[in-house]
Amino acid sequence: MKIIKIAHLYYDIMNLYGESGNILALTEALKRQGARYSVSNVTKGDKIDFSKFDIFYIGCGTDANQMLVLKDILRYKTEIKKIFKKKVFIATGNSYELFGKKINDVEALGCLDFESKTVRNRIVKEQVYKTYILDKPVIGFQNRGSINNSKENHLFEVISGNADNNKSKFEGIHVYNFYGTYTIGPLLIRNPHLLDKIIRDFFEANRYPYKEIKNTTDYKAYDAYLKNFNIKRDF
Repeated sequence: MKIIKIAHLYYDIMNLYGESGNILALTEALKRQGARYSVSNVTKGDKIDFSKFDIFYIGCGTDANQMLVLKDILRYKTEIKKIFKKKVFIATGNSYELFGKKINDVEALGCLDFESKTVRNRIVKEQVYKTYILDKPVIGFQNRGSINNSKENHLFEVISGNADNNKSKFEGIHVYNFYGTYTIGPLLIRNPHLLDKIIRDFFEANRYPYKEIKNTTDYKAYDAYLKNFNIKRDF
């Protein structure tokens, strides 16, 4: 197995709610698989060769930092579009808006067919989702000040909480190997089933051997959360 190369994009300015925890979850899961990996922390002004990485992660930032990142990442618009269908992208919080067409009428990367805009009242709530890629609920938290008009390729159906906008019952996007959601914080720590699904799909696509490992602290914490808050365990 070759070294799996991970890029933590804008690790310092898109880390508003402890998103670096998602990188820790990802690397711990890879360790359990016996995989070799490297993590490159890249940020504004760095030269990024997107072709050399396998997995990209970007977290949530303030509205001001989101705009700083948008201006910086647009340098790579052509390069990102070229590899978008081939690589794994995980984007949480408002970073997932960067991959749409526009944010408040400002040009974005245009990899996905939706536009985002700021709203007056912040959206703050615990989330429970179902998803077609798993038979287990996904839990999370949102604290955002924007909505989008995404109409297809949704990652989640909202059981409790907020959708992409007030006319929708869906949240996030899953297309190719892109996983985008407004859910913030350590999403992959709180949802080990989702993390393992992403890794398993990546391993299978690359013909790497994959081992089911569920006797871990994060699985126990997930099960305890569902029990404590009386959340249905299977869909």
